[in-house]
Amino acid sequence: MNAPRFIYFTGVDGSGKSTIIEEIIKELTLKGVKAKSVWLRFNYFFTRPVLLLCRMTGLTRREKRGHKIISVHDFHKSRTIASMVQYLHFIDTVIAYVFKVWVPLKFSDDIIFCDKFVYDILADFMVETKDLDLLDKYISKLFIKLIPENSPVFFISADKDAIIKRKPEVLIDDEDYDFKYAAYQKIMESFKFNTIRNEKLEQSVSAVRNIIAL
Repeated sequence: MNAPRFIYFTGVDGSGKSTIIEEIIKELTLKGVKAKSVWLRFNYFFTRPVLLLCRMTGLTRREKRGHKIISVHDFHKSRTIASMVQYLHFIDTVIAYVFKVWVPLKFSDDIIFCDKFVYDILADFMVETKDLDLLDKYISKLFIKLIPENSPVFFISADKDAIIKRKPEVLIDDEDYDFKYAAYQKIMESFKFNTIRNEKLEQSVSAVRNIIAL
């Protein structure tokens, strides 16, 4: 089997990444292939004290959305704090990557499907700072280097109205879903991806399977 061992899926919340990954892992499991999904979006170790400071200074708000309590970061109000959080988050992501990806790849035969990683973190940064030009900055280049060489990256796209109809809670979880959707569109246009338009699950799974030779 010549399939890659690290496969990264990115795309706006609600586009269907997790469902596609689940279906592929089920297929691999039936074939006796070890595969798992890892999530590398929110990694807070060294970043946590700064986020506490942000709550104390009002840069971070805690709000109730439906049955959830979520944090909303207004880092566009302080570029200094935003930069500090981003670079600390990079360090934290490196730590998470080592334990969740590098070690398993080195000491096991598992195929790792990554659901949310570098580009999703950058999309969050873009929303928090209201900066669609963040991709041109050095912090973005640092994050992108974390993606293992020759690892396929799939951008799962879907029409915004279709996402909202299928998963209306995205509007509850994110007060500015329109901006987040625009951030992901910017990412899609700025990099070369295996882009899958997720309209029918079976077709999306088949397209991914064919590209990575499963």
